[in-house]
Amino acid sequence: MLGVANTTDADMPLLGEISRTESYIRAAVGRLENPTQRLSDRIFWFHMAPESRETKVQAPSSVPDGAERDHDEALRGLFAAFEVNFDDVGIPVWIRALRAWHKVVSGDDYWVRTLEIEQRGAFEPAAFPSEVDVLRDEAVGLAAEPLVVAARDALARDDTPTVRRIMTALEALADTGSWASTAQHDIASPAVDRFQALCRSVREEFGSKIIREQDAGERNKSMCDAELRHFRATIEPELQKVIQFMPPNYHAVQESREETALCLSAIATDYTWADDFVSSEKLHEEALKLAQDTVGAIRIEHGLAQIREAARKQRVFGALKPIASAPSLRTINGFGFTLYGKSDYDEESRSYVMTYYFVALFVPIFPVARYRVINTGASGYRFLGKLPLRKIDRWHLGIAVTAIVAMIVIGAFSSNQTSDSTYTPQSSPSYDSTDSPTTSQNSQLSELKARIDSERAQMAPLEAQLKPVIDELTSLDAQMETLNSELKSLDEQQKAGVQIDIDDYNAKVKTHNALLAKVRALVAANKSDLKTYNDLNDQDSALVKQYNALVK
Repeated sequence: MLGVANTTDADMPLLGEISRTESYIRAAVGRLENPTQRLSDRIFWFHMAPESRETKVQAPSSVPDGAERDHDEALRGLFAAFEVNFDDVGIPVWIRALRAWHKVVSGDDYWVRTLEIEQRGAFEPAAFPSEVDVLRDEAVGLAAEPLVVAARDALARDDTPTVRRIMTALEALADTGSWASTAQHDIASPAVDRFQALCRSVREEFGSKIIREQDAGERNKSMCDAELRHFRATIEPELQKVIQFMPPNYHAVQESREETALCLSAIATDYTWADDFVSSEKLHEEALKLAQDTVGAIRIEHGLAQIREAARKQRVFGALKPIASAPSLRTINGFGFTLYGKSDYDEESRSYVMTYYFVALFVPIFPVARYRVINTGASGYRFLGKLPLRKIDRWHLGIAVTAIVAMIVIGAFSSNQTSDSTYTPQSSPSYDSTDSPTTSQNSQLSELKARIDSERAQMAPLEAQLKPVIDELTSLDAQMETLNSELKSLDEQQKAGVQIDIDDYNAKVKTHNALLAKVRALVAANKSDLKTYNDLNDQDSALVKQYNALVK
């Protein structure tokens, strides 16, 4: 009231300027008169100034002076934490400070001392022991409030790394009390609630447009495809955002995965109204993987069981085209048509898919078509229908056609060169062709051509023998290249801080290594033949080069 505002030894510049106007002082006195406010304020007061720590005269107490000293040290650690950033250097400072604070407030000595101060102060109304117990439970959470505020602010700014660091710090502090999980929930719940609302809005927007009637499959297909595209473009990226700022085992991660899985499962169910049971099965399986270890997995598994049989029938028989008659399976001296390979076996019908080839010396040259067949015994088959060629079959066909065309062109070129270089003697009775240099040249050309034809005759059966090996090596290389691209993409995502499916990554590595082992085994098994073929090919190139040099 006199306007005197003197500083004291207890003032701390770190905490900012202290106002000592009449209104502020009256407000402070008012807080002292409220037991809850008095207790919660006092927990963040220093018991002694640093310079007087050793000389302070203590009032009689049943608690050693160490309780106050430990409290003040822990409090200074908290104030020091206020000055650091929430980065990889600052977060450990906060963890250490809060652990030290927890050690103080979880012990009995400090709270006995607090009750003694209450009694000595003769405050009215006095604080009850139960109010002290409530504050004791909340003490660490009150000290950690700046962490929670910083995480909320970072989340609003889409500063995912900072949010994740703080959430991880709270996870590390879980052993200091339930306050840590409560703080995590307070930080995460707004983002989780928004994500769940997004999932519901997608279901409401697209699910209401599905025509749940028979014979509406064609009309529903485009809507289901649009719904799935929207899911991939919005739900999946938002799920990754939620996952990125939470610890892997945090329950909100499981909740978000479950919500995503249920949304995808609903889309899968919509595909049944589009008569696309194969897509529905795949999406159900993807949803089941997302919902692993959640209650929602039971619902998804039930839905998957209901459409498996329809998906199997559609996968096995849906793409089949009817045929008027079975194709010919006849060969003469190793030339003709036959079936090779077995894939996509169906247990119930005991059928599988085979590729129909034109063969030369029983070596598959041209893939013609694919059929689903049932083996009736004695090399007989019952043909259920025709399937289109796979991508690898089309590659095989293209390579075979290219090789044959190349051989025809090379043969025609060699024939023309030989014809052009043939010597035609002049009508002169006095000319002795045996002494002519041109005759010698023709002799060398004929000898070289004979050697080239002889070695190519040796190469032909070897080439036919190695062709399936080379085709398989080409296929394996293509598969490995695809896996390499996927693994590289996953590595880049992990380096960027995006959480990846480790089990899926390891499965891809395992598949890649298995393919590599198969390549090495094929090369080792055919090493001698491949070397012989390469040597013959090199020799052929050298002879052709000599031949062309003589022609010029």
